[in-house]
Amino acid sequence: MIYWEDVVLDEPRESSARYLLTADNIKSFASEWDPFPPHVDEAAAAKSPIGQLFAAGVHLLSVTIRLSHSIPTDETASIAGRGWEKLRFHRPGVAGDELRARVTHVERAPGSRLERGLLISRFELLNQRDELLISFDAHVVMLRREPLAA
Repeated sequence: MIYWEDVVLDEPRESSARYLLTADNIKSFASEWDPFPPHVDEAAAAKSPIGQLFAAGVHLLSVTIRLSHSIPTDETASIAGRGWEKLRFHRPGVAGDELRARVTHVERAPGSRLERGLLISRFELLNQRDELLISFDAHVVMLRREPLAA
C-alpha cells in the first residue's frame, strides 16, 4: 500500500496504453457529449481555424483519465479527489493522433485532518510528436502512514 508519505515526487510516469484518435471516435463522442459542429461535421471543421475535424476537450480529458489508469502502480491509500486546477487545452487532438498520458506527482501538503495528506499530480496528454494537448493538476486526499500528532 502506498501512503501519502511514500509517494515519490517529480518522477514522470507514462501510460502503457495508447489511444488512437479517429474521425469516427471523434464524431461518436462529440455527437453524444459535445455536438459543436467542428467536432461532428467535417465540412464545418474544414472552415474552422483548425481546418480539420478535432476532438472535443471533454473527449481528450476522458482519454487522459482512462490512459492514466494504465500507469503501473501499487494500490494507494487514496480517499477522494478534491478537484482539478490549471486545466489548459494547449493544442487540438485530430484524427491520426496517437495519445498517451503522463502523470507527475508534484506536491504534497498536510490534509484537513491529522491522518490525511493532499497530493497534487500533474496530468498531461501528449501525441506521437510529443506535443502537449492537455494539462491539469489533480488534487487527491490520501491517508498518511502515520497521522500527525495533535
